[in-house]
Amino acid sequence: MSNIPKSKRAESKLEALHRAYELRRKITAELMATFGYSQKKLEAHVQKMTSYVADPEEREKMSKAIRELEDGFDSWFIRRERDRVADFCQGITEHLRAANTIWPTYMSEFQERRLEMDRALICCNKLQDELQYIAETLPADKNKYMNIVLEVQAVFDMIKALRQADNRFLKNIKQ
Repeated sequence: MSNIPKSKRAESKLEALHRAYELRRKITAELMATFGYSQKKLEAHVQKMTSYVADPEEREKMSKAIRELEDGFDSWFIRRERDRVADFCQGITEHLRAANTIWPTYMSEFQERRLEMDRALICCNKLQDELQYIAETLPADKNKYMNIVLEVQAVFDMIKALRQADNRFLKNIKQ
């Protein structure tokens, strides 16, 4: 155990990996909660779509048809997006873990470590894009997505900083 208070310690090189695992847990919880899908927002959408129909009976028929279409689409969409988002979250931790297992002594090892970090960054970008798309497509709480996107950005920034700090290896690399 260190005698240095936690607040004064330098950030661990594995901190990015720990944050990525934490992010993955949070996103998994959201995936289990169907991406913040809201029946209330769906009903507001249906009402907006049918507001121009004057006949109450015709409006109800149209509302029912829209609900059935939306329900089928949302079920398919949520299932598909869950898999994609889970894969991107897994990719971040997978590539970051792979990078952290490489302690370079040769240029090829340095490049492989850097490549793994690049792959983790790519997964972060893909995850942000996918979350943005989901937030725009589903009748859901956009604030939940914004908080997650900000956390993804924080992990991205930590990986970039770790990647930058890896330049310390260059002076000891064997050609």
